[in-house]
Amino acid sequence: MDFSVSSGLAEQIAAYLEDRIIRLEIKPGQRIREAAVAEELGVSRSPVREALRILENNLVVELIPRRGARVTVISETFICDLCDVLAELLGLVGSKCPVNGIDEELAVIDEAAKRSWTCANNGDLDGYYTAVLDFCMACLKAAKNQLLEQMITELLPNLRRIIYASFLAMGDTIKTNADTVITGNNYVQQRNPEMAEKTVRDYIMRMRAFALENNAAAILFDDHLSRH
Repeated sequence: MDFSVSSGLAEQIAAYLEDRIIRLEIKPGQRIREAAVAEELGVSRSPVREALRILENNLVVELIPRRGARVTVISETFICDLCDVLAELLGLVGSKCPVNGIDEELAVIDEAAKRSWTCANNGDLDGYYTAVLDFCMACLKAAKNQLLEQMITELLPNLRRIIYASFLAMGDTIKTNADTVITGNNYVQQRNPEMAEKTVRDYIMRMRAFALENNAAAILFDDHLSRH
């Protein structure tokens, strides 16, 4: 893996591990060994240890004394709690970005939404996942609320885990999910904060319901994904 000199090594390692966890290359409950990661990436164990602390702060891994790091298991309770909080926070984003966003920012939002629809209809899961995240982050930027941005950013890693696993489980029905993104985008482009907020809240609650339906073992989609 090539690292950029413009940002901290530990942060880059944390981002690398987080992405592998989100994509279920490292599964819930699986141990992460410092030495193995350091050898794989060609770095010392010190920045790997710091990266794991970053992931612990974001609730992505848990550090167990004398046993190392383990990927957190996302329970049904955690999904409910996270989605309840995010429905409020992202609903606020939905109400603010149509009002505070300038035309150039709304154009970026529009591009991401249309790209998500194209990816969904082409069966491009990774492309759809990336486009939806780009859409969310563009809306967050347009909302122009620094505190709101900070709060959502701290919750983003586990939201990304739930979103990716949900999209993976949806299969062809991901097109229906994309339709909701397009609907929300239309309200943003129309500068209709009330309907944009409602669409966002409804979207999060539907994602919660889907996640719970596919999480019977209280472990992030382990049983469901094993059948795919």
